[in-house]
Amino acid sequence: MATVLVIDASASVRATLRIVLGHEHEVVVGASLEDAPRDVVPDVVVLGVPRAVRDERSLGKTLAEVAPGVPVLLLHAPHEVDVGALMPPQVVVDFLPKPFDAYGVRSRVRSLMRTLRAPPVSSDLLDAHRRFLEFPFLPHAAAAVVRRIMAADAPIVLLQGESGSGATAVARALHVVAGRRGPFTAIDAARLEGGALDRRLGAIDERAGATLYLAGIDRAAPDAQREILQMLDRRRGVSASSLHVVAEAGGDLGELASTGRFLPELAYAVGTLPVVLTPLRDRSEDVGALAEMLTRELCLRLGLEEPGFSPAALERLREYLWFGNVAELEAVLARTMILHRPRIVEADHLVFLAEDAERAMTAKKPTTASKHPATSDGAPAGDVLGRLDLEVVLGELAHELRNPMVTIKTFAQHLDSVMADPETRARFSALTTDAIGRMDELLETLLDFSRFREPAPQQVDVQAVLDCALAEQADELTRRHVTIERNGVGVGQVSADEAQVLFALRSLCRGLTADVVANTPIKIRGAEPGVLEMLVRTDASIAARLTAWVDASTAESPPLAWALAAALLRRNGGALTVRKGDAGDMLVRVDWTGRAG
Repeated sequence: MATVLVIDASASVRATLRIVLGHEHEVVVGASLEDAPRDVVPDVVVLGVPRAVRDERSLGKTLAEVAPGVPVLLLHAPHEVDVGALMPPQVVVDFLPKPFDAYGVRSRVRSLMRTLRAPPVSSDLLDAHRRFLEFPFLPHAAAAVVRRIMAADAPIVLLQGESGSGATAVARALHVVAGRRGPFTAIDAARLEGGALDRRLGAIDERAGATLYLAGIDRAAPDAQREILQMLDRRRGVSASSLHVVAEAGGDLGELASTGRFLPELAYAVGTLPVVLTPLRDRSEDVGALAEMLTRELCLRLGLEEPGFSPAALERLREYLWFGNVAELEAVLARTMILHRPRIVEADHLVFLAEDAERAMTAKKPTTASKHPATSDGAPAGDVLGRLDLEVVLGELAHELRNPMVTIKTFAQHLDSVMADPETRARFSALTTDAIGRMDELLETLLDFSRFREPAPQQVDVQAVLDCALAEQADELTRRHVTIERNGVGVGQVSADEAQVLFALRSLCRGLTADVVANTPIKIRGAEPGVLEMLVRTDASIAARLTAWVDASTAESPPLAWALAAALLRRNGGALTVRKGDAGDMLVRVDWTGRAG
């Protein structure tokens, strides 16, 4: 149970608060801080400052000894006490003037308790935001100013830069990295109307440290500028205020003030130490480092392997005039990564304009013999489907799309009757959604597959990649009561392209999940280093079909997932074999030793 220390000169107040709060907390009371027991460490202090005492600084020293850093509920209005002298700025404080009601006391104390229980900001989250306060996201000069601002915990900050310079990301990073747990509230100053700012501020809970972000302050109307200035003036003498203000301006406020378009007093108030976000076209030497940082973030979000940049690509990025600044650079990199997924970003990969995206998808990539060496069966490695090639794609694509299309066609033919019956409408809607989802997944898989180029070998932990692929099938395996059993010596590491091996094993696991008999295990073992075996119980006809396909004893094409897996494994030095067992089992084997026949 949390402890509340109640300090007030009135015996009635102390008795009342003991009753009101005693049901939820352990309540310790005292007439003054000097009377407070030193062996009790409170979680919250409820304090009534005696009217006869106006030396808050001396009182604050005693409070720091009794309850250092503990949230405080003052039984006063904000203007009645010099809070800055009473406690340091980092202490969370709330106000509840007398007379108060029982509900108000309990509500305020609970709120202060929540600030204690707020989870710490994770190091990953801090790192993710801290990068917006450092080079290369910020120019070196701006990053140096930010360090000074953070050290001083400046209550007012001005971010000055063109549209797209990343001001919003910097403002939010200042809020998070400073450890403020209160809300981050963004307001478009250009749209502020009379009284709107006070209304918004009234809804902000500042007790845990809040940030007010005023975007476009240079475009605020004269009345809005005066309202912002009055708000800042009211808070100027409150050193313990936990509201920080970050203003964003697209132009120089001093220059605007000199022409009469901006209040000089407001320009001085917010522009003490501006953070200048230099246009990206004027810091071309930083573009390469910034592009690599943004690409790292994009790949993390998209689940892609981070690529490198060729010298020609970096030069093209440096030469471009980035009128959209960082926002435009991020959009270009996102389009490039989504459309090409390159291992090395070449100059021709960069998709600068949105209208170029469709052309980038349909553009034919040049291939040469040096980029696509021959495989063991004589087919060029660029022919990723080998001997099945177009027949597999067309046959399986038609097979996979037929059933969903029948569902959608049936829905269209019976639209009138379906729409009239809510039950039937709901059932057909679910079936249609599922059908479209299956087609979308299939086409996305083929698009992903088509983007793979020459493998870039590295040491790949096959077991770790397999675990990742199986995890994606966990829900379906659980639904069918299929378990995973592991044994053997372990596969170890092989030299291959990790992204392509992951795709191959995903396809293989998807095929196994579809074919395995319910309520039976998938037995996985590393037969020896470089060899992965999976034993499953499946339908005899499926096992016979796959075995005949691998042995090239049939012209019948395999399921598409198996064909894609086999093609990528072969490109990466692995051989896929399938053997039908006597007891209805099927043995799937991937061999990187080079001994598979």
